[in-house]
Amino acid sequence: MKRRLQLTLVALIAAVLSVVCLVPAAVTLVSLPLTVLWVGIPLLIGATWVGRRLLDAHRYGAGYVLGRQVARPYRPAGQHRGFFVVVREVVTDEATWRDLLWIGVNATAGLALVLLPPVFLIGAAAAVLSPLMALTPSGAAVGSWWVLGGSGWLVAVGLVAAWWYATPPLVRTWAAIAAGLLGPSRTSVLSSRVAQLTSSRADSVDSAAQEIRRIERDLHDGVQVRLVSLGLTIGLAEELVDARPERARQLLAEAQGSVTATLQDLRRLVHGIHPPVLADRGLVGAVRALALDLPLEIDVRAAGFGADEAVRLPAPVEACAYFVISEALANVVKHSGASRGDILLELAPGTLRAIVRDEGRGGAHPDGGGGLSGMRRRLAAFDGTLTVSSPPGGPTLVTMEMPCEPLSPKTMPSSGPA
Repeated sequence: MKRRLQLTLVALIAAVLSVVCLVPAAVTLVSLPLTVLWVGIPLLIGATWVGRRLLDAHRYGAGYVLGRQVARPYRPAGQHRGFFVVVREVVTDEATWRDLLWIGVNATAGLALVLLPPVFLIGAAAAVLSPLMALTPSGAAVGSWWVLGGSGWLVAVGLVAAWWYATPPLVRTWAAIAAGLLGPSRTSVLSSRVAQLTSSRADSVDSAAQEIRRIERDLHDGVQVRLVSLGLTIGLAEELVDARPERARQLLAEAQGSVTATLQDLRRLVHGIHPPVLADRGLVGAVRALALDLPLEIDVRAAGFGADEAVRLPAPVEACAYFVISEALANVVKHSGASRGDILLELAPGTLRAIVRDEGRGGAHPDGGGGLSGMRRRLAAFDGTLTVSSPPGGPTLVTMEMPCEPLSPKTMPSSGPA
């Protein structure tokens, strides 16, 4: 009952808006030929702006009925635009003409669909109240009151039954047509997807180039210097092994220490490429190990990874998620001032979600560059998203989502006899 009344209200509002939208549509059509005389330019811009806001209400209503959001299909506006640029964008945008088509369809077939539910309900109320007119001086005779009452109740029952059964399909049909014409078309979706993939590919190329430069710099400034020093030390020890054996032994001991330090540098370098703990223990285990190394208390919770947290993800996905979580935790340590935090890893069908939460001072801005922007670019290469909620005073929630499909659970080798 409540749902049908809500649908009837949506239908009534849609019927009113279908008539109201005729005004900006008519102004838009009239202003198009007048743009050559300049007077049509402000009319076209104003009518388009008003019409799109009114159609946003149609999108909201259709989304409410269908249970999903109907996105705006318009092209994103540029930063620096003049009158002629705006007019060209409006005229060449496919969504503008689809809006006009919808207004025409909605004023005819759409109006018929959304008018029927309120008409049924209002008609039923009128049929119930019609016998009361027989009691007025201008009404029918009192003797005919029972006849009018019975027929009125029969009509009311029929109209209520029609309203009950017809309202959901009628309003859903209107919402489906609205979503089809007012939502993004297949062409615009593909164009947006191509632009997104082009941008994410460029970010991936830049990120890979930066990673290569970092590895080269670490090898040149760290490992290479140690290896050169190691070679010189061993060469000097070789020259002194006969004349000054004690000094040669000292130099060899120094060389051994240099080898140990070089191995540590190489381990750190490899850890920056793909952490060994990630390959050994999976994402959940690697994040737990990462949390243990931090100077604050971090609670790690996992859901959807199985009872023993043995479900594994593709290696690139695990590496991306690990480094994004690592960067988020580094921001918590450096900037939040929090004494504790928590991490939620949730693996749902087709989606990996990670939430890093802290009780710090808040105020993080993902659009200001820095680590959060880098995290967003890294996720974009995997069609992932990053959202940040950080009001002043906290708490801060960094939510990462990326599509993925889990691999088979890791099987341990049998320790029993063959």
